This record gives sequence, C-alpha cells and structure tokens, in this order.
Amino acid sequence: MRTRILSLIAISALSACGASEPNPYPAEAQAQFEASCPPASAVCACTWDTLTRTLTYEEYDAALTRFRDEGLMDPSITRARTRCLERHRE
Repeated sequence: MRTRILSLIAISALSACGASEPNPYPAEAQAQFEASCPPASAVCACTWDTLTRTLTYEEYDAALTRFRDEGLMDPSITRARTRCLERHRE
C-alpha cells in the first residue's frame, strides 16, 4: 500500500511538471521493440513512451548492448516497465 501511495505521489509530481517530449529514436529501434512487445498492449505502449521520454537513443542502445553482452538489464528500463505494469494491469 505504501509503495502504491508513493507511486501515485511521484506520478502526480511528474504530471505537475509536464511530460517531457520524446527523444528521437530511429524507426528501426521502435520496430525491434515492437517485435517483442506489441504496441496493442497498453503495458508495451506505455513502456515505449516512457523509455523514449526518459532515455536518449544512445542511452537506450547502450542499455540493450549491455543486456546482450552481460545479461544485465539497465535499471531505468526495469523501472519504466514496472511502472507501466503497475499502471496497466492487463
């Protein structure tokens, strides 16, 4: 319950500041993301939107490279996905 309240406070605070504009990503990056996470899924659409607003393409690409090379997911990607899972319980 406490985590949910803190999440709502954080979302409210971010909303008050206004959402940042998405960073530019190549169409190929979005196509690769959608190959494993379909855009018809609210969680997937939310995750992609959050990633493009919080990470530059270079940061995202570096995170994917690290995951492929070391098997370690970047915490910012995990946080984005977790927030979207909490928001959009399918």
